[in-house]
Parts: sequence; C-alpha cells; structure tokens
Amino acid sequence: MATAKINTEKFRKRLLAERERIEQQMRRVESTDEADSQEDAVGELSHYDDHMADAATETFEREKDMAIEESLRLLLEQVNAALVKVDDGTYGQCDRCHKPIAPGRIEALPYATLCIECAERLEGR
Repeated sequence: MATAKINTEKFRKRLLAERERIEQQMRRVESTDEADSQEDAVGELSHYDDHMADAATETFEREKDMAIEESLRLLLEQVNAALVKVDDGTYGQCDRCHKPIAPGRIEALPYATLCIECAERLEGR
C-alpha cells in the first residue's frame, strides 16, 4: 500500500492548510457578491442611463465570480476527499489501478486521485 512510503501526517497538514486557504478565498468571493447585491439594492431603480458596455462589464464580472466560486468549490471537494483517504488509509493510491501514486505527483498535487499513467489514459494521451 502507498501509505507506507508517504508521510500522511505531513500531507494531512498540507491538505488542512489548503482547505483553509480555499475557504478564505470562497468567503472573499461571497463577500464581494454580497457587496454587489447591496449596491444593486440601493442603486437606481432604472438602468436606463446605464451604458451597454457598463452592463456588459457588470455581467462579465458576476459570471467570472460565479466561475471562480465553482472552481473553488470543486477544489474544496477534492481536498476533502483526499483528507478522507488519509483517514481511511488509502491516501496515495490510484483510484483506477490501485497502484501507488508517484511521490513527486503527490508532492506537486496533494489531492491527486490518479497515477500519471491513469491520468494520461483518461485524458486520451
């Protein structure tokens, strides 16, 4: 099993720190969304005077924030799944072939779920 070669406590600490960093970013994005909503609530009743470019910029920024929030949510799920694997003793093991994930890959991407070979096969390389 891969866990004998991997210092799981080291990676638990890294994953916990990563989870905290992601949660802070999510709070920042959410607070930005709330501030924008408050501006809308006290803003003009009519957007008649708004220039189309201003409205497009506003729409783009909201969509960008939503995409960032979704990416952060998915990343948080991956980190939490890796923490579960640390707890159940399967951390560092490929989800597809069940072989150990290379230590360098785990070092670079502590929430990796696939070994290099399986990841490349999945991507069609």
